[in-house]
Amino acid sequence: MPTIEMPKNHEDESDSVIEFESSPEHYKAEACVVWCYDARFSELYDAFLDKRGFSKSKVDLVKGAGGAQALALENGADHDTFRSQIEKSIKLHHTEKVILMVHMDCGGYGGSKAFDNNREKEWDHHIAELEKAASFVYDEFPDVREIECYIADFNGMRRVRDVIRPAEAAKTAAA
Repeated sequence: MPTIEMPKNHEDESDSVIEFESSPEHYKAEACVVWCYDARFSELYDAFLDKRGFSKSKVDLVKGAGGAQALALENGADHDTFRSQIEKSIKLHHTEKVILMVHMDCGGYGGSKAFDNNREKEWDHHIAELEKAASFVYDEFPDVREIECYIADFNGMRRVRDVIRPAEAAKTAAA
């Protein structure tokens, strides 16, 4: 078997260090964001955090294919993993806000082709998925006070739903 020789001027990677100071103080998360890992939307996600005034170091990010889709499912490995991560965010960082996100042309849903390239059909499906995911989060995590839902596309991100607990909606209607 041939061997690969390292160039003579190559530094031993074990000597490489990135110096960085981080606060050892515990923090309260500003939000737990559930998002897809599709890199086409990475800059949009960063712009979203900036516009909302969130500090990246105080947002717990739960990231995987399909984003909030995992919570809309009734079970499965992704569902269990995302559920567990939100639970840890709440327990460890006292998170009270969960932000659920999905995006158009998501491979986790089969892309836009799965909706016959019908934007309205895809949009409506994503809203229904976000509603299922939000209901799950509220039912499962009573300490969550607010859920925001967003759909991203190639023109930006739209807030599509603020979910209010049924008990809070009744109080609001009675007032």
